[in-house]
Amino acid sequence: MDKKDTLKLSFQERDGLLYPNLSISNEAETDQQPLGKYGRMALNHLRQHHPQRFLILQMQGDLMEKMHQVEQEALEKMEQLTDQLLRLQPMPRTDDTLERTRHLSQIRNTAEELVLNDIVLKPR
Repeated sequence: MDKKDTLKLSFQERDGLLYPNLSISNEAETDQQPLGKYGRMALNHLRQHHPQRFLILQMQGDLMEKMHQVEQEALEKMEQLTDQLLRLQPMPRTDDTLERTRHLSQIRNTAEELVLNDIVLKPR
């Protein structure tokens, strides 16, 4: 464990035993904000594939803050990539709504795959 991962725990005594004061986050308002799609995906991935890192972030109270950062980064990157891909592959000039929807859906799927690999599934 490096210095960044040092646990800062406080304890309370009950019946002669010390119990750690654990919280999900250092900020109560962060706990109240719901996670979006990418934040939940990152949380589940961290819990399943990097359980030690998950527990460290949870004990430090930084878990939800990190997941909200992932959510924000992912949404910003999705918007950027979608715009870039639309410039490279513009919408077809047709009145066929299904064709235009299919094209946009394909671009969003490509952008999402890149975001998942580069941001969401990267351990924090």
